[in-house]
Amino acid sequence: MPATTGPARGPGDAFAAGCRSLGPRLMRDLGLTDLQAAGLLGNLGHESGGFRQLQEVAPAVAGSRGGWGLAQWTGPRRVAMEAWCRAQALDPASLDAQYRYLCVELRTTEAAALAALRQAPTLEAATETVCRHFERPGVIASASRLAWARRALSALRAGAAGPPRPESRAGRVRRASNTGDRP
Repeated sequence: MPATTGPARGPGDAFAAGCRSLGPRLMRDLGLTDLQAAGLLGNLGHESGGFRQLQEVAPAVAGSRGGWGLAQWTGPRRVAMEAWCRAQALDPASLDAQYRYLCVELRTTEAAALAALRQAPTLEAATETVCRHFERPGVIASASRLAWARRALSALRAGAAGPPRPESRAGRVRRASNTGDRP
């Protein structure tokens, strides 16, 4: 269950800043277009109240710990995320740990969702694909997810300072060790 139902507004908000930080990394590390990255970020924004709420506000399952983090990992997925963070000696509350686990999950147990996302040609299709194949929420809230995705795309495009520079060998090795990918 998401923490919010609509995007927060404000020029310096955490969501826009997070999109400008995470979006280029998603494009580089997962091979996504800006539209696909924005579709993913829009879903994460919906789930986490614009990157402001780590813990699900009102868990849908009575007595459960609810969702946690950017993706609001719930149940066995939350347990797996926390175990991965412990094994990596990372704080599961840190944005870096959540980003790294998101990449690991999308390359392993959620690889089908990543493959489907890479095929999405539009922002709307990317947003729907992430919702249906990765988040799989009890409450869909498509309009809210798409509104967050539009904000994510706007932040990504406003923050783009030109084409990315080629990554060095050292950068590829460092990224591979951080995300579980090969250099």
